[in-house]
Order: sequence, then structure tokens, then C-alpha cells
Amino acid sequence: MLSGGGNLGALQVGMLRALVEFGVEPDVVLGCSVGAINGAAFALRPDLAGVELLEEFWTRPDGAEVMPGSRLPPIVSMLRRGESLHTGEGLRSRLGDLLGGAARFDDTIVPFQCVAADVDSAVETWFDEGPLIPPVTASAAMPAVFPVVEVAGRRYLDGGAVNNVPISRAIELGCDEVIVLHVGLHGRPDASIRRPLDAALQAYWVARNARFANDLANLPDGVEAVILPPGERPDVRFDDFSQSAELIRRGHRNATRFLERRAGATELRAGPVDRLRTGLRPRAWLAEVRRAAVDPEGAVLRAEPGSSESTDRTESAPPGPPSAEG
Repeated sequence: MLSGGGNLGALQVGMLRALVEFGVEPDVVLGCSVGAINGAAFALRPDLAGVELLEEFWTRPDGAEVMPGSRLPPIVSMLRRGESLHTGEGLRSRLGDLLGGAARFDDTIVPFQCVAADVDSAVETWFDEGPLIPPVTASAAMPAVFPVVEVAGRRYLDGGAVNNVPISRAIELGCDEVIVLHVGLHGRPDASIRRPLDAALQAYWVARNARFANDLANLPDGVEAVILPPGERPDVRFDDFSQSAELIRRGHRNATRFLERRAGATELRAGPVDRLRTGLRPRAWLAEVRRAAVDPEGAVLRAEPGSSESTDRTESAPPGPPSAEG
């Protein structure tokens, strides 16, 4: 399950390399926004060669073509007339190079789905058939950065607006283990509010990321969420792709350390915590969920089956030495 995150999606490429090296073979790949781009490419070729193609895609010198630079300050660019900062032509061209212009969902080796937000009905829409590039482009159509994308007569924008870390879709499909490749506190605006725009950006960020924590809190019994470590949030502009190679390296190193510690661990679960008689999950579980949703070191959450006398348990990666990468 690959989340949105803009140019920080390079972290996911390193995570994918680590998963392949550990022999993880997914039954389905789900992607949102930049995670739809990475997920589609990986589903087409779920091996080290496919990861290397993604690494080349992210580190090519012409990567800036996706978001060409501007002499105008960002705030001025946002206020000028027009639907978006960029046309999206550069993104579509690069996706054609990566996925193949005629690629379709049924060409993938591993089943793949991606999510986009339907502009007119304000609901999430999942794509799993037909040509790949239009839905993937729609899923990655960041508001204000790229224009809305029309697919089969309907208008769509970035899937992150409705389900940025779509664990819920994996649950709907019957998955009992969900490996989450997200990029941490990406896109979080400055905490200080100096203008009305700052408040609006804060509200959008909170609404988008609260869904992740809520879905974790409501994991069905017997389902495990493995959240790979995103590391500390890097200081990089949303349109700066010059640090992609370093982000790939960070994603790989952090995920490798996490998976090594987990593979070498035996019983890591916390002690049992009784459910409330009402069927609601206890505060201990909710506190662990809140931590897991933002922890740069990653986490594992497991909801145990049972009645009111059964338990909810949590598992975290064992402590290790702090990483310079975060």
C-alpha cells in the first residue's frame, strides 16, 4: 500500500528495494497519488529490475520537467490566474516512458489498483481496469499543482484528497496483512498561522492525515498493518527533485534495518489489554495507533480476534541505534 507524498515518493522506491531483497511477494498493490506511480511501475515488474527502472525514473536529470521551475515566488504563482501551476504534460510524458504508453491494468504481473477523487461527486474512485496512464495521472493530480484529469467523461484529482493512505481499500479486498509505504509527515505546513491561507492549509493537512490514523484504529480483528519507517521529514521543497537519490537511499536503509530487526525478533507484542464491555477499543490501543501513524521509526499493529474478553495487542519494531537518516 503506497501512499501519496509528492516528490518524497522517492523514499518508497528504497522501501520497495528492501521488500524485494527480503523476498516479499505482494498479492495486490494499491497506490495513491505518487504511490500510484510507483505502485503501477512495480506491479508491472515486481522485482529488482523493476525497482532499478524506478530508481532511474526518479534520478534522471530531466526530472524537473514534471514541475518546471518558475521565476515567480510560490505564493505569487499560486495567486496568478489559471487552473494550476503546471499543465501536466511533463508528468504524462514521463509516465509514458516509465509504464509504456499503451500499458493497461491487465498487463500488470501483480494486481494493481489506484484511487482518485471524483471532483463532482466528492467521493473516492478506484480504478482497476482499462488503460493505466489516465487513472494514474488522475490519482497524482495534486490540487493547484496539476489540472484535473478527465477519465471516461468524469473529472478527477489527487487521490490524497479523499484517501491518502488507503488501508481501508486493502481491508475491503480481504487482505489480512497490509504493508504500508508512506512518507511520514509529508506536506505538513508550518505550525504558525500568519495568514488565512495558513489556516486553510493546516485544515487540509489535518483532514487528509486523520484518515490514516482512523483506519488504523479500526483495523478488523486478525488484520496486521506493517508500517515501514518513513524516517524524519526531510527539508525539501515540493518541486525539488534534486534529492531523490538521497531519499531512495534513506528509504532503503531505514526499511532494511526495520525488516532485519523484525525478522530477528521473536515475541514483540505488548501485554494484553481487555476490550471495553461496550466493544470499543481501549485507550491504550488508540494511543498506540496515534503513535504508529506518525512514528518515523515505523510500527506494526495487529488487531486480535475475539469477544469482549479477548485482547488487542500492538507490536513495534524493537529499539535499535538511532539512524543518521532518521
